[in-house]
Formats: sequence, C-alpha cells, structure tokens
Amino acid sequence: MIATSTLSENPQGETWLQTNRRALLLGMIIPGLLLTVAVGPLTWCLMTNQHPGLLLLFLLLAAVPLWMIGEFLYALAHPRIGYQAGHLLVYLELTRPTKVPIEIVECFFLGQGASELPKLRGREPETQNVVVRLAESASEWKHRDVRPTFGHWCEGYITIRGSWCEPITEALLKHMNQRLVEVQRERRAATQEATS
Repeated sequence: MIATSTLSENPQGETWLQTNRRALLLGMIIPGLLLTVAVGPLTWCLMTNQHPGLLLLFLLLAAVPLWMIGEFLYALAHPRIGYQAGHLLVYLELTRPTKVPIEIVECFFLGQGASELPKLRGREPETQNVVVRLAESASEWKHRDVRPTFGHWCEGYITIRGSWCEPITEALLKHMNQRLVEVQRERRAATQEATS
C-alpha cells in the first residue's frame, strides 16, 4: 500500500516521489547552530552601535547559514519527481525542476549505486535508486547537468539517488509506473478527441 502522500496534489503539481524529509531536517542542524551563534554577536553590534565593519562581518556570518536553511526549506517543499500539465517534473537542482515531456518517459525502475554520502569504514555506502528511462528517440533529452549529490542524467537515463528521496519499494515503483501509463493514456485520448 502506498502512503497517501506519495501521489498527492500540491501547488507544483502531483507528487510521485517525495524527498527525504528526515535527511533534509538533519541537514539543517549545523546551519541552525551557526545561525544561533551568529545572532548573539549581531544583536550585540546592533544594540551597542559598534563599528560598521564589525556589523557587516556578523551580518555575513548570519547570512550564510540563513541561506543554507532557505535551500533546505525549499527542498522540503518540493518532491523529487512530480507531474504537472504534460510534464514529468524532475527535481535534481535546488532552484527549479526540469520539465520532461511525459510522452518520452518510458518507465521507472529500481537501480542501485553510490549514495554520495561520506565513507563508512573506508567504503562509500550504496543506496537504492529510482531510474527513469526516456525514449531513445528523444536525443535532446539524453543528458543534463544536474547536482551530483541528488542523482545523474546520462544516456537517456535519469537516476534519482535513494538517499535523497522517500524509501523506495517495489509497490512505490509499481504505483509510479501505473500512474505514468494512466497519464499517458489520458493525454493520448485528449489529443485524439481534439483532432476529431
């Protein structure tokens, strides 16, 4: 059984694969601590009218962790894979998704590979991945530069690293593939109806 959050509606469209919320929340701990440490001296500078250079230094020290927290919050608000208006939304960048025409998406399947996490006992841990296969005929979609931490996109295959998304199960992949078929069927029917 798939959790109801897996294929939910949101302002960005329909969510097909959630992000790893736990990892993102853990990632906010260090920037949160740095921000907390920077706020004290910044407040002191503001209240005592210290030298503008010192104030600027503490503002910069507070801005970096604040920016990092903002990126994590943005990532928390978006899925790894979504669907909207005829496009598969692939979130492998921090700023915005890549919109892939749904017609060229063939299937989702389970993969395995490097997690891009720190080494444990001298070995890089592996993770299960979601792999999206695109149509071979879609040559303009063969490769994209993406953030390597989140996945890679090469030779018409998009790999979403499992360490940055919800737990990957056979049921989840089956549901994603079923939804893909439904959406593609609906779009073909709408196209045929519009032309007749």
